[in-house]
Amino acid sequence: KIANQIAAAASLGGLSEGLVFADKAGLDVAKYLSAVSRGAAGSKVMDLFGSRVIGRDFAPGGFAVYMLKDLGMALQGSEEMGISLPGTALHHQLYLSMKANGDGLLGCHALITAIERLSNHSLPSQPPSI
Repeated sequence: KIANQIAAAASLGGLSEGLVFADKAGLDVAKYLSAVSRGAAGSKVMDLFGSRVIGRDFAPGGFAVYMLKDLGMALQGSEEMGISLPGTALHHQLYLSMKANGDGLLGCHALITAIERLSNHSLPSQPPSI
């Protein structure tokens, strides 16, 4: 389960950063999502959560605080095993910032809120046009 969460958090981070970048660059984020989801960057995470993120539907399937806990366990385990997980450490900090900002009970796909705060740029509230 922990290895799955490491991969899921990385995918959610990429989805979030890509959407913020695309929106700030003036792209239609729904068209961006549709295009990249069919290529090498596409993923099950993108399929499951992409349109929900664009539509600002952050209802939890799994809470962000649970992802925070799982990533913390991953970091503890990695230290015990003597391996480095720098991406996991980054995503752990992003989920920690969500909790600190009162977003811990949103879905784990609400990670974009942390990226938006760091970027001082938020996607507009809009229904997805996918």
